[in-house]
Amino acid sequence: MDHLTSPGTRSAEEQMLRDALGDDLAGELRVLSREPYGSGALTGFEEAPQPGQDAPIRYWYVDTSGKQVESETGFVLGDPERPEARIWLHPADPRLPALAPASFPDAAATLMGRLGISIDRRPELLVYRPGKRAMFRMRAGQRETYLKIVRPDASASIVQLQESLRAGGVPVPLITGWSELGIVLTETAAGTALTSRLHELDPERLLDSIESLREHMGGVDTGRDARASLADRSDWYLTRSAAAVDRAIALGADAAALAGPLRAVTAMITSTDASALVVDQDVRRTVHGDLHVGQLFVAEDDASAISGVIDIDTCGLGDPADDEAAFMGHLVASLVLSRADAERSAGFRRLLDAAAGRWLAADRPGSVRVAHRTAVHVLAHALAPIERGDLEMATAELTIAVALLEGMLSG
Repeated sequence: MDHLTSPGTRSAEEQMLRDALGDDLAGELRVLSREPYGSGALTGFEEAPQPGQDAPIRYWYVDTSGKQVESETGFVLGDPERPEARIWLHPADPRLPALAPASFPDAAATLMGRLGISIDRRPELLVYRPGKRAMFRMRAGQRETYLKIVRPDASASIVQLQESLRAGGVPVPLITGWSELGIVLTETAAGTALTSRLHELDPERLLDSIESLREHMGGVDTGRDARASLADRSDWYLTRSAAAVDRAIALGADAAALAGPLRAVTAMITSTDASALVVDQDVRRTVHGDLHVGQLFVAEDDASAISGVIDIDTCGLGDPADDEAAFMGHLVASLVLSRADAERSAGFRRLLDAAAGRWLAADRPGSVRVAHRTAVHVLAHALAPIERGDLEMATAELTIAVALLEGMLSG
């Protein structure tokens, strides 16, 4: 059944997008991402052209946060002072004004030239978190430079944060330029991407190296809080996942396999003793805020030794359990995504088992808190495949979480 013809089964964001664009929206929609933001959410959709259409793929974003922006770049629904929603077409992100010029070859070449860097290839978008940040790889010959796009009011604080971490012995990339337009230019991180060395690494030695990295980070006073814990929005993920499953069933999907692990993870999140989730002030320290294997680099001569860490925008004072949970939640998603590559999948599995053995040990202080946050992270990762109708992927992720956390949490 085609969900595009079934208004009753659409999410509120998809219906808003269709109502706003009308006949201008001719392609098939697929949910790319959704995360809580402000009093609502920020949801991304891919619009693929119909078969036979000679048209590019378009990426639309629907923002129901109710937050104001300095300048609108798309449609506004409702009161402009507190809109019901705003809709934009990538790369016209109203909170990241430097994103558009960085996205097109000629404009990007001009932008980089002003920063003293020449490029000879198209910008390569590596990461995009709508409304928050983007990362491009810019290249000239064999030289690579990384251009981070952030909100204009955040660029100076990110530079200060990165320099503070570097002074504290944290191996973050060197900043080579920045602008109050929301631009931070860095060199590449030292070493090679951890995800390219999975088959070589020793999980326990790697985790020892990660612990050392976290100790250095924990000793730096950043003067700011880390990104809010995902656990603070657990109710949002629970509500959205339940609604997404209901829509999938209404479309005729067989959700029988998903029901058990989803019910179990939901119980893990909602039934945990609240007293076990309290974070003592003396436990809080500087954390990464979004730690996962994609953020880490290892030494050229030792795949188990951390040589670099990136994307520290989320760094600040927080609960160390959040970094451990984010790391394991991302490993669960990576394990499922890599199922077609046996060697890569086995590498993620070995690292996940080692991390769980270390951070979820029953006698380790705070392990229940880590388990609870891990359950929330896995549910958050599973939400996107549920919403795009890939119940098999979501089931696989949640099933791994159940096996990993069974006995750790009540329910």
